[in-house]
Amino acid sequence: MTRCPSCKITLYHNEEVCPLCSCVTEEINSDEESHIRARFGDASYYPNVQKRQKILRFILKLVLFIFVVAEAIMVSINYMTHVSYPWSLITGVSLIYIYLFLVYWVTYDSGFAAKVGLQLMITMIFLLIIDYTNGMHGWSLQWAIPGIILLGDGLVFFLMILNKSRWQSYLLLLLLMAICSIAILTLYFAGKIHIFLMPLICSGVSCLSAFGAILFGGKSAQHELKRRIHI
Repeated sequence: MTRCPSCKITLYHNEEVCPLCSCVTEEINSDEESHIRARFGDASYYPNVQKRQKILRFILKLVLFIFVVAEAIMVSINYMTHVSYPWSLITGVSLIYIYLFLVYWVTYDSGFAAKVGLQLMITMIFLLIIDYTNGMHGWSLQWAIPGIILLGDGLVFFLMILNKSRWQSYLLLLLLMAICSIAILTLYFAGKIHIFLMPLICSGVSCLSAFGAILFGGKSAQHELKRRIHI
């Protein structure tokens, strides 16, 4: 049995380092240990955080794999469409940017849904600005931004699984992705963009994801909507 001189807590399992402050612990003599056990009883085990850490590492690897596949698809589309401008390089930089932030955000889960939503919006605006400054060829609205929205939907899905107790906190983010996808599809019908397939897939996946979360979420989803947007 040991004691942390900084936190003043007793550690039953002879830890050499305090799990709270990382301070080196001090040993407790047998008489004091007997007194502590007689007064407080046996100790509880530490919560099993290793399982959650393994899940987080798996999620990050999965996201990295999805990003690599997505970028490979973007490069192939860029090559096959014979577009002289290397827009796939920009999407690759954006995906790396998102992934590096995810590595940090997974460690600090506070406000995670808001951070993910903000990052996705910044990335979409970033791609739109690049397209606009290079003559507005439409690749951002026809391919890149719908792709980012689909990746966002997939990311939200895994986050909801990872945080089952707070899954409803990601509901507003799903609705945001659905609204963005519908806006892009509207641009097609308005004649502003000329490729229909990717915006249609993006809208279908995003709207179905949001509708499914609301439908199967029951009272938890209804409470979240009332709390957030007073519906």
